[in-house]
Amino acid sequence: MTTDTQTAAPEEESDFSPRKIKIMIAATIGILFGSSILPFTAIMLLTLPMTEEFGWTRTQFSGGLTAMMLVGGTSAPFLGRLVDKIGARKMIIFGTAVVGLITMALSRQDGSLWQFYFGFAVLGFAGTTAIGYSKIIGALFNKHRGKALAIFGVESSIAGVFAPKLIQFLIDGYGWRGMFVGLGIIILSVIPVLLIWLREPEAPKAPEVAVGAPPPEAPGLTPKEAMKTRDFWFILMASVIAMAPAMGLQPHLIPFIVSRGVSVDTAVWMLSIAQLAMAAGTVAGGFLMDKMETAKVAAPFSAMTAVGLFLYLFLSGGAAGFSFLLMATILIGFSGGAKRPMGTVFQLRFFGLKSFGTLVGIQTPFQTFCMGVAPLLVGMYYDKYGDYELVFVIMSVLMAITFFLYWFLGPYRYDKSLLPVGGGKGPVESQTPIGAMQGASAAMKQEGH
Repeated sequence: MTTDTQTAAPEEESDFSPRKIKIMIAATIGILFGSSILPFTAIMLLTLPMTEEFGWTRTQFSGGLTAMMLVGGTSAPFLGRLVDKIGARKMIIFGTAVVGLITMALSRQDGSLWQFYFGFAVLGFAGTTAIGYSKIIGALFNKHRGKALAIFGVESSIAGVFAPKLIQFLIDGYGWRGMFVGLGIIILSVIPVLLIWLREPEAPKAPEVAVGAPPPEAPGLTPKEAMKTRDFWFILMASVIAMAPAMGLQPHLIPFIVSRGVSVDTAVWMLSIAQLAMAAGTVAGGFLMDKMETAKVAAPFSAMTAVGLFLYLFLSGGAAGFSFLLMATILIGFSGGAKRPMGTVFQLRFFGLKSFGTLVGIQTPFQTFCMGVAPLLVGMYYDKYGDYELVFVIMSVLMAITFFLYWFLGPYRYDKSLLPVGGGKGPVESQTPIGAMQGASAAMKQEGH
């Protein structure tokens, strides 16, 4: 006997249900302790010991980060498609295993630059599988996406306070070789947590589902549709520009601070303070994302970063110089934290969930090219001129440019449930192509990836 009866959709799951909390905890642990973030953070603390031991210039040392970023960027389109096709969870677990093993292998370096570059290149490739985390996290929340990302972002920020101290502790106690072994063990120990708690993202549920109907397709633009919008390119431009100061100073910041008369211990503590400021900024950014229906909210935080970078020019070993260092650290940390949840939200609300991994994969090569080249250029400048002053001026100007790119960001295409804005129109109808966007505001993107 047949029936036309339709079944109502089950009650919507809370954004903070036990199931979602378990998945988010697994993702947070994986991002912080199971990805390439730990060896990446270690770069800042390895510049002085490794260049002194092997006699490398800072340009040569910076090449390791360049290799990591460029290989990660070129592999991102391929890995992004795999995330969409075979699943985020499988790719994440595979990448975690490779990152852990290669981190341990880095302890066997003998001073050969090709060996150093190759190790970090593999980290770049395997670490790019973390694209899957963004897809899982972005799909996990509906009504309170910004707040949820902020809450769990704070957790990772607070844990990140201890990462530089942990790395320095390992270096002091076991040398930089023992540090790589220790980090590798930590990374591999995350895999059981991922196997037990991490799950694939689910498509948003429609209000009603007919009996026997196929599962709904995840809403969103196709890659071709997204790339026809000004939003896509403005987002990409801003994220690429923002990568220059974010990554270009990574291996040089502690050497610069020390060169101004500040002790290494104080410089390391500043990294922890930056993480605390980032935690506060993440909360602020997440709540603003839920409260304000515009991506222009990111613009003031770009201005804060620009001011913070400029303050580094007044750094010295005295009390006044230390005050400037503290203010710069708090401003940059707070603004960077605020943008942490914004990146994923912007990606989802402008382009949807359908091609999330593919679009991130398309954007990543541009971003990582800048991320890879910037530290190399900064190292070359230092080797030639012996200072970093002009570098900080240029970085401040670049962040001021991102302010305007954020400010001209256009309206969202998808609501908080990731359904098209505008009475259920299809993705192409609800978006505005380049030729029809005269006078409309346009876009920008995450600075943190």
